[in-house]
Parts: sequence; C-alpha cells; structure tokens
Amino acid sequence: MGWRGENAQTQTPEGTVDSGDEAQRTGRLIVLVGGSSTGKSTLARKLQEELLPEQWMHFSTDTVLYCLPQSIVDAANFHNDWSQVHAPSVRRTTLSCLRTILDEGYCVIYDCVVPTEPAAKELAVALRGYRPLLIGLTCSWEEIERRTLARGDRTLEEARRGYRAADEYLTLDRVIDTSSEDPLIVARAVLEALKNGPGEAWRRNLLRLGLSA
Repeated sequence: MGWRGENAQTQTPEGTVDSGDEAQRTGRLIVLVGGSSTGKSTLARKLQEELLPEQWMHFSTDTVLYCLPQSIVDAANFHNDWSQVHAPSVRRTTLSCLRTILDEGYCVIYDCVVPTEPAAKELAVALRGYRPLLIGLTCSWEEIERRTLARGDRTLEEARRGYRAADEYLTLDRVIDTSSEDPLIVARAVLEALKNGPGEAWRRNLLRLGLSA
C-alpha cells in the first residue's frame, strides 16, 4: 500500500471508501532541515528503504520547483538566477501539497531549508496540526563545498546561504552532523528518534512563534 496499513482505503465499484475518520488517516511526518548539500535527499532515500515495508513519500520544495520549465530551473540552479521564480508561491504550493498528502494518510519525509524567521513561521502555520519529528542536518563548510562541486547542480553561493542559516530559526528534536557519517548510520539515528514519537521541539516552536500548541 502507498499509505499506512491502518489508514488504508477500500476500493468498491462505487468508488473509494475510507476505513477510518480524518484524524486516523493523517500520516506521520519527518522534517529534515538543513542547507544545500547537507545530505537531506540522501538521508530521505535511505530512510525510505529502511522504513519498508511501510511506504514513506519523499517530498521537498524541489518537487514543485522542478515542475517549472527546465530553462527556468537551470537558470536558478546553475546561475543562481531566481528572477523568474516566484519563491513565495512555490513555498505555499509545496506546503499545500504536503498537507494534502498527509491528509490522504501517507507518511512523508519532507526536506527543506529554513533560511529566515518568516519562513520558519510559514512552516509552523502550515503544519501546525501534524506534530512532525524535526531533524536538523549540519555539515562542515569544506564538505559542503566538496559535495556542491561534485553534484554540479547548485552554486556555491546558494550552498553558502543555506550554510549560514543552518539551525538558526527552528528548535529541533535532534541535530546530526553529516560531515563524515555514513548515511546508513545517520538514518538509523533518525529511526531511533522516530521510535520515541514526535518530541517537544514542535510545540516549543509553536509557542515561540505565538501559535497555539
């Protein structure tokens, strides 16, 4: 199934029938926070495999960004030219899609950069009712620079911007330095945190940002 077993839906000749109410069907959420090249996507893919047979979706702002024409995406990624990208709309669309996926019962690993206080509040408002596990990823600048040059689809300027904002605007349940850790070891550390359920970080963020916990 593409969603959690207890949240499954039944197909009938008349259509789809829910097996439970809306609250029961809401999927779980892991949010990976970190700058470019800190290993968010690599970790998300490793977690997806480690979490099988339960299927988790991997979703990010890039999922929506890459729906734009390729020339616009290339200008942003290779030349740091974001003039044709309306970033606020991309962020809002991303969060709206994420809520829909969760409300359908899917479990999601969402990776994101939180570069400003307004971005932190936007994330908190959008996901207020979902109680995610918040995992921060950090990395030495030397390793970020090496990874960015090796992957070739980001500029060092973009990577530097994310590096400066790392861990600054959200309280996190756990912060992991990926500079030299094997992705599997990092994934298992996240899985251990997941076993304990959502921590207190999300509630603290809501309170700090003046939102109801």
